[in-house]
Amino acid sequence: MMHMVAHTGDDADERRGGKTRRAESGKAGRVREGAAVLMSALLAAGAAAAEAAGKPDLRGQRLVCMGDSITDGFSYPLLVKQALEEARVPAPTLICAGIGGDTAAGMEKRLERDVFAHKPTLVTLNAGINDVLRKVKPAEYEASVTHIAAEMKARGIPLLLLTTSVLGAKQAEADARLAEFNAALRALARREGYRVADVNDLMQKARAAGTEAMEEDHVHPNYQGHRIMARALLDALGYADVPVPAEMKVSLMPGIVREWKLRAVAGKATPLDDAAAAALQADATWTAYSLPETEAVANNWWLEQERKRGLAVTLEKALGKAPAYEGLAAIEAAQAKTAYLNTGAALQSVWLNGKRVYAAGEEWKGWHPGRERMPVELRAGRNTLVIRTGNAFFLSITDDNTW
Repeated sequence: MMHMVAHTGDDADERRGGKTRRAESGKAGRVREGAAVLMSALLAAGAAAAEAAGKPDLRGQRLVCMGDSITDGFSYPLLVKQALEEARVPAPTLICAGIGGDTAAGMEKRLERDVFAHKPTLVTLNAGINDVLRKVKPAEYEASVTHIAAEMKARGIPLLLLTTSVLGAKQAEADARLAEFNAALRALARREGYRVADVNDLMQKARAAGTEAMEEDHVHPNYQGHRIMARALLDALGYADVPVPAEMKVSLMPGIVREWKLRAVAGKATPLDDAAAAALQADATWTAYSLPETEAVANNWWLEQERKRGLAVTLEKALGKAPAYEGLAAIEAAQAKTAYLNTGAALQSVWLNGKRVYAAGEEWKGWHPGRERMPVELRAGRNTLVIRTGNAFFLSITDDNTW
């Protein structure tokens, strides 16, 4: 996702006389001010239906967020969590089940692995953008979300539906077709009595008010777009009176392995076996690398979010562009124990004490931290980690497999 830098000037105005330019600048300022007021109202005020639904107690709840790349980036759920915490409302545990590029049919196939395995008490579903872009028929989309709903119902798990976000001007034809997909979602909600986070409605209103809520790709919401999504989800949860934060505040995720020696792999990255990984030794050509990275990511709000959470996101800048990167780290354990290895981003392989304990495989399981969580055995004293990764990675080791 790329950060949208809005163009606020007018080239034609710059060629006019100062008096006309000042007059039109004042008019544009009033238009922008009006849009800002309406945007503020959208983000601060909730839907009457959500208010009438009451405020469920979210204490101890496990909320699994299922979706595509918009959810995989996890920005709107983090904003919801922050909003609740700042309002001193007990926030649920939020678990990401987003995979970039996924469709409703794809989500239907991975319910057991990515949803039910987490023992959720509530599931949110955000699907449809990839379906409409790939020209999936509305009836096929409806069949998939209906089956997902039936699987939830069979297990007694409440489901909250998000209508789709919008698409930008470059995707105008697909954006118009989203109406059929959202109609299917609303019809399903009426039949089953589900709550709806009406993202599409709020984003349409924001767009009409002149608010830019899309990235430059015209597919992904920008930061304002994610704030709108958070507003819709808070409303649907019954917390319409809780404001959406203006600024996201995230902290380092638990168990981050912070100190590394890294190097770029020149040329074609030859596969590592256990012996080759165990034999790796850092010399003067390797770079000492600490997490979280200290330099803010410029012009990319989402990567800055991930940097603050402890992901390595600027390997190309620090080490040069390469097909892969290798890393060495040591962790200490007071005693032998079972711990959990948590992966994310472009991490490819991990070796622990000379034995490979993780390989990403061919199936993309998402960017989000904790996309895969597996038990590993730490020995008492020093343990050695070796990784091979693409241009970004997440790796943490925790004592249990729950956030």
